[in-house]
Parts: sequence; C-alpha cells; structure tokens
Amino acid sequence: MDIIQELERFSEEKQISFSKIAKGMGIGSSTLSEVRKGTYSGDREAILNKIESYLERHKEQMRRIDFVAETQVKKKVFHAINMIKKYVASNARNEILGSAKIAYITGRAGIGKTYALREYVKNYGAKSIFITAENSDTANIIIRKIALAMKKDIDRRRIEEIKEEIKTTLKFTETIIIVDESEHLKPKVIDIVRAIADQTGIGLVFAGTEKLRTQILSQRAEYEYLSSRAAVWMGVSELKIGDIDLIVRRFIKPELELYKEEELRGIISYINIVVKGSARILENLLGMAYSIATEPENFSKTGGLLTLSYIKAAESMLVII
Repeated sequence: MDIIQELERFSEEKQISFSKIAKGMGIGSSTLSEVRKGTYSGDREAILNKIESYLERHKEQMRRIDFVAETQVKKKVFHAINMIKKYVASNARNEILGSAKIAYITGRAGIGKTYALREYVKNYGAKSIFITAENSDTANIIIRKIALAMKKDIDRRRIEEIKEEIKTTLKFTETIIIVDESEHLKPKVIDIVRAIADQTGIGLVFAGTEKLRTQILSQRAEYEYLSSRAAVWMGVSELKIGDIDLIVRRFIKPELELYKEEELRGIISYINIVVKGSARILENLLGMAYSIATEPENFSKTGGLLTLSYIKAAESMLVII
C-alpha cells in the first residue's frame, strides 16, 4: 500500500478530516488535496515525507488517564452544576427572568476540576458553553469567546450586535455557561456574563482557584452583585487515596487481572504520596510510567505492567514540587 492509500485509510478509520490532518502536518488543506489527487506542482516528495511522519506519530497512542472515575472532585463538581441545572430548567419551563443563579467551584490548581467540568459538558442533556478565562480577557473578549463557542459569526461585527444575538439565542433555553479559571477575570467582566444570564434565564458556573473565592467574598463594592447571586459555593479538595485508587485501576483496566492485589496496593500507596493530591501530576506520572513499561526491553520482562520501579523511574523524570 502506498503512502496516499495509507493516509486515506487512516482518515476513514479514525474519522479525522483531511483538513484536520493537514493542520496537524503544518500544511494547507488545499496542498494536501492536490497531493492526494496527484496534481500538486510543488515538492511532492517533501509532502509525502510529512505524511509518512504524521502517520508514524499516530501509530502509537499514549495511554491517558480516564477521569470518568467517580472521584470526590467529580461528584462535588457535578452536584454544584446539577443545582444550577434545576434553576435553569425551571426558568425555561416557566419563562422566568430574574437574578442569575451562579455556582462557584473553587479549589487548588491541578486537582481535576477542569476534567470534571468537561465531563459534565459532554454528558449534559441540554446546551452548555465552556470557555477558559485568561488574564488579558476583557469584556469584549469574553463576549467573543461565548459567541465562538456558540458557533456565531463574529467577523467584522460590533460587540453590541454580537451580544444581542447571544441573548436572543439563549433566552429561555436550559443553557449553562461554564467559565474555567475565572480568577483571572476582573469583576466588571464577570458582571457582563452575569447580566446576560439575568436577561436570558440561563445558568452560570464560575470555576477557579481559592483566589476566586477570596475575590467574590471580599467586601469591595464591585463584587457585591456577584456574591449575592451565589446559589452554590462548592469547595473542592485534592484527590484522596480512594480517588487515586479508582483512577489507577481504570488506567490499568486492560491488564488489571494480571496484577497481584498486594503489589497493586503498594504501587497506589506510593503514587498517592508522590502526587500530593494533584490530578495533573498523577496524569503525567502514570503516562510516563506506562511509556517506560512498554519500551521493548521492559515489555519483554514485565509484559507492559506497571511496577514500583517504573513508577519511581517516571518520578525521577518529572519535576514534582
């Protein structure tokens, strides 16, 4: 099979568009199209080499953590958003407008809040809008982020026009807007989103670090409207050993029955000490350890199973503070 046929099969099997493949290769989609058709007039050999390299990169998949596990972080995040879901369902059913109901979800960085939020978005039966805040975000930028998440055309349009279209589209729907890393936003920017919710009956979830909680609960006047609209305050703590046990067992599920229970408990106990409650460190540690375990020389010895020595080797390669 030649490289073009292999690319065609890859696209079909993985359900990945050629435009996305071209983007991953760092070339234009029209260039890739011409190469596939045999009409490309440039350096065809160079593009074929890029295709070969792309396919090679995608042959081996890094095993990733599955945060579908019922951790306490996930349960708390889901409970908070479910409270808002009840409000917006009532608003939509009865066409009620009033003070927006807001859930604030706070906790240290890297404990899995974002994973849980994205999992909720994936499974929420109605519409949800997920955006991530950044330090430089102004009110206009946030409006544009919301519009883009709603697949609105924002090119060469006035911000007020975009905002009005957002409100018209969202009014009396069961939409929930989730803003992650909200501690980066100034109060007047958060208040813009709050105003949209007031006028449409949708729900809001602001997630962030403890800095967000401190900001909202401060006595400064600019946060007054935001604090009084809190329907839910949910503090999320770091992963406990029970959570880590669930995640590790899900991670090794294909080979779980091959582990001795006593050995597995020892590995999990050590991992718990190393990651210090951080989902982010846990993901990096397990990914690195699995990569080490499946290297040919190691695979021949332990069959790709994680061992305490592989965990320690992965630990030595990561900067864990």
